[in-house]
Amino acid sequence: MKRIVLFMFAFVLLLVGGVSLKEATFNNGNSLVASAEETIEYQDDSIKEVANIEKEEEKTEEDSMELCVIGNASKNVAPDRATVTAVIETLDLNITKSKDLNFEAFNKVVKALGDQGLDTSKVVIDSYTSYPSYDYNAGKTLIGYYSITTFSFDVEKLEDVKKFIDSATENGVTSVRNVTYKVSNIDDIYADVLLSALENAKAKAQKISGRDDLQVKSIKEEYVYSCTSLYKSYADGLGDNSMIGNVNVQAKVAVEFA
Repeated sequence: MKRIVLFMFAFVLLLVGGVSLKEATFNNGNSLVASAEETIEYQDDSIKEVANIEKEEEKTEEDSMELCVIGNASKNVAPDRATVTAVIETLDLNITKSKDLNFEAFNKVVKALGDQGLDTSKVVIDSYTSYPSYDYNAGKTLIGYYSITTFSFDVEKLEDVKKFIDSATENGVTSVRNVTYKVSNIDDIYADVLLSALENAKAKAQKISGRDDLQVKSIKEEYVYSCTSLYKSYADGLGDNSMIGNVNVQAKVAVEFA
């Protein structure tokens, strides 16, 4: 009876553990017991191997985690040069005469600016137009032909802006449209601000992840509106350069970390 029970128990172990019947013998049950123990050990090793694989997969997923952060930076910079936009307007009943008067005035202004020390190669005509003007209260009576030249010139030193404007208005300029204050090395300054934006992104990523070993995977420069010049009308007054203000240079980057 004991042999029958032992045989049934061994047979169940063989089916569950996968031990071959050919390898099992029943000589006092010794070989059968040894095979059953090997099967149990094999099952334990398999369970451990599966657990190790799962741990490796979890570690791989953690290591492959990616983080994308937006970095921002800005810097206020004092402008160091300016561009003046001015207008010469003439009126005459003869359109040709109106045009000739306009260009005569323009040439006179350019000469006066040159006498004040301006590099006249920096004087650029932006537009020219000529059109008739009528008095509709008098039955569409022709008043004359307006000729208008709009031009601009660069000023390298801010302290010279008022001097050149005074010279231009004294020699034929009828109005100063605006003065644009600029920064000469704006590209270099923007590059520095861009690097600051990258550092800002790194700091954010370290704060979020709690890690200081993050590696930069990709960097994308994002568009951000950044006014790199200041516009002032002539009516704002140009005598005090300390009231000009600063140019705000901004940069933005999207950085992917791994």
